[in-house]
Amino acid sequence: MAMPLQIKYLIYLLVIGLVLKTTQLLFPQQQLTIQIMLLFIGLLFTGIPHGALDHYIAKKSAHNNDIFFNLIFFIIRYIFLMLLYGILWWALPGFSLCLFIFLTAFHFGETDLHFFQKKSIFKSFLYGLSLTAWLLLPHQTELIRWLQLIIPKTDTIFILTTILFKIPPIFFLLICSILSFPHRNKRTAWLLIILMLVLVNQLGLIGGFAFYFSGWHGRQAFIDIKNYLQSEDNISQLWRKAVPFTVLALFFLLLIYFVTPSSVWQMYGAPAFIVMISLLTLPHIQVMHSIYSDK
Repeated sequence: MAMPLQIKYLIYLLVIGLVLKTTQLLFPQQQLTIQIMLLFIGLLFTGIPHGALDHYIAKKSAHNNDIFFNLIFFIIRYIFLMLLYGILWWALPGFSLCLFIFLTAFHFGETDLHFFQKKSIFKSFLYGLSLTAWLLLPHQTELIRWLQLIIPKTDTIFILTTILFKIPPIFFLLICSILSFPHRNKRTAWLLIILMLVLVNQLGLIGGFAFYFSGWHGRQAFIDIKNYLQSEDNISQLWRKAVPFTVLALFFLLLIYFVTPSSVWQMYGAPAFIVMISLLTLPHIQVMHSIYSDK
């Protein structure tokens, strides 16, 4: 009996994760470099490309709901939301960070629970928050340093995060496991995904997040997009279709990078990069939600 493709992929993913962890152990001084390389490779292969298909999703959603779709208007609206969110980051960084965490958590929850055939807005949100906490909270030193660069210590988000540090991280993984526990036909995949989540926290804050986001979430999003569009293209063909808007997104990110004073990157580093990526994330989450909410 042939092994299901999804199971094969998860096994490959675990093997790759173990190789990455071994590499980090063999070259401890290069850990940060390895994590950053993993992040950028992941963004290029699945992270940005799956978001570059948003216009196909929006067009399909408009068709399903008998709404006229215009690509130019879609792009203008997309850019407007990004600019609006950028202004919000400048004016209210604490609120913007909270919004980014909550929306990203909900997005992760929707995608994962859709895979486990569990459709619930509340469960998606709770699962996503627990998953985000599991990915971030075990790395207290780096997380606190990043938070201090974005928001003051008196900010509610900062205070709440320090309180969450008192909760054993395994508690959040347990919530994820319970909420996602599937029917019998998906239990092997479920076990492999839980093992993957255990592994990601051994890859560092950046590396672990990148490994989950690109290795699992990005690929699963591609599959969901393919199914929603009822496309006969395989994932590599969909990826090629995403190239034009992937290039556009990269151009936009490079534009932000070059117009931002170099002192900002020197002073804020990774948090500034997270803010930049969040500008693409906000409209993308809104578009992807139509996949999981359309009947």
